[in-house]
Amino acid sequence: MRKTGALTLAALALALAAAPTMAQDERAWSELDDVRVATGAYHSLDAAIADGFAPFGLDDPEVATCFDNETGGMGDHYVRNIDDTVSVSDPEAMVYEITPEGATRLVAVEYIVPQEFVEDEVGNVVSLPSLLGQDFHKHSFLPVYILHAWVWDQNPDGLHADFNPDVSRCPTV
Repeated sequence: MRKTGALTLAALALALAAAPTMAQDERAWSELDDVRVATGAYHSLDAAIADGFAPFGLDDPEVATCFDNETGGMGDHYVRNIDDTVSVSDPEAMVYEITPEGATRLVAVEYIVPQEFVEDEVGNVVSLPSLLGQDFHKHSFLPVYILHAWVWDQNPDGLHADFNPDVSRCPTV
């Protein structure tokens, strides 16, 4: 009888310890649904552009820069409202895969905060943003902190990975 009581207490303690994690996971899934609702219209690139998203171009501001690396593709970014404010339902970037046929396909969203709002003047992180239960991370070469969410295309490397091995690499000219 005593052994059963101890096992029951242990199971109860384990369940109580897991409860916050389950609540956080449930909130994160609910927030992902909010992202999908807020960005569903942007499957049409024309709708995104009409709503203020503009190509993010490194070489030419009128032409979106496609990002990829050896681990996979990411795609073209169309951005708006990049500042110190982040909201689950208002991502700063829509990320479009360029298919082998040359079409655009919405695959992810990206949240972006300029480095100046995250770091102090000597480079210490003083205000690291987080959304969807994840901290942002510093971009590999741009002066921004970012968080991807692959809400429109599954990513085997993870929901918040920067690159997706299942997304087409950038077309070569």
